[in-house]
Amino acid sequence: MRVNLLVSGVLLGVLSAFSGWAVYWAFSAYQEVTYRMPGTATTLAVGHGSEPGQKTVEPSVVADELWNFLNEHALVLVITSDGEGAPQLIVADPGGSLSWYNSARSAGSDSTDKAQGVYVFEGTYSQRQWKGGKVPALIPEGFEILGTVSPPEGVGDLQFVRPLGSYQLPPGDYTINTTDPAELAELRSIIHGAGLADHSAKSMPLGKYIRTDPLVGTTGVLLGAGSLAAVLFWTLGLRDRADEFVIRMRHGATPARLVWQVWPRGLPFQLLGVVSGGALSGVLVVGVGLQPLDRVEYLVLGAGAAGGLLLAAGTWLLATVLGVRVRGEVRHAG
Repeated sequence: MRVNLLVSGVLLGVLSAFSGWAVYWAFSAYQEVTYRMPGTATTLAVGHGSEPGQKTVEPSVVADELWNFLNEHALVLVITSDGEGAPQLIVADPGGSLSWYNSARSAGSDSTDKAQGVYVFEGTYSQRQWKGGKVPALIPEGFEILGTVSPPEGVGDLQFVRPLGSYQLPPGDYTINTTDPAELAELRSIIHGAGLADHSAKSMPLGKYIRTDPLVGTTGVLLGAGSLAAVLFWTLGLRDRADEFVIRMRHGATPARLVWQVWPRGLPFQLLGVVSGGALSGVLVVGVGLQPLDRVEYLVLGAGAAGGLLLAAGTWLLATVLGVRVRGEVRHAG
C-alpha cells in the first residue's frame, strides 16, 4: 500500500502542478491581450467609416477630448495597429498605470503630447537598426526616437509605442480598462468624431477568461478524473487488510478510530509522491521552455504542490473512510 500511495501521489502531484501551470499561463495570456491593464478590459474593433449625421472633429480636439475623458475616469487606452499602418502601439495613460510604459507624458500630464516622439521596443528590428546608428526603416519619417522601452507581452512584431497626440487616430483595436456602458458610449462618441466607426466590442473578465481557457479545462478534468481514480484505487487497496479490520472491530475498535489509525500513516508517502510529481513537472517545463524558472514560476510550482498535497490528503481520507466502512459491513455480515 505504501508503494501504491507513493506512485499515485507522484501522478497526482504532476496533475496538480500542471493545473497550476495552466492557470498561470491563462493569466499570462490575459495580461498579453490587456497589456497589463488594471481591471477588466474591453476591446473595440475600430475601422474607417463614419456614423450618420456625425461631424468630424479636428485631430487636436479629438486628442484633447480623449485625454480629458481618460483622465477624468482614471482609465487607460491602448490602440493597436490594424496591420495597414505603422507597426505601433498608441498609449494614453494619464494615471501612469502601465508599468512597462516609461513615457513621462503618461504619468501626470494634463494634456496630450504634441511631439512626434516614439519609444522603440527593445529587441526589435527597429531597435537594432537605431542602436547601430541607422534610421529605422519601419518608423515613419519625421518621428523622433526618444528611447527604448521593454515591450509588454503580446505585442508580436510591433516596433514602437507612441503617446497619444494631436494626430489622426488610426483604425485598429482600442483596448480600454472598463466595461461601464456609459464610459464606453462616451469613448465611442469621441472615436466617431475622429471619422472612425466601431464595428464590434468584446470584454472578458479575468475569471471568465481563465474558466474558458481550454488548457485550464483539460487539466481540471484530468485532475478530477485522477482524484476519482485514486479514491477507487486506494479504497480497493484497503481490502487487503479486510481480516485485520474485522478482528479490530470485533475487539472494540470503531470505524472512526480505524480511520485515524490508517490515514496518518499514509500521509508521508503521499507527501513524498506529490512533491516528487511537482518537481517532475518543473523539470518538464524547464526542458520544453529551455530556460530556468523565475521567482513567480517557482511560486506557481509551490502553489501547485501545496494544492496537490491538500487534494491527495483529502482523497486518501475519503478512501480510508470508504474502505473502513466497507469492512464494517463485512463484520456485520460475519
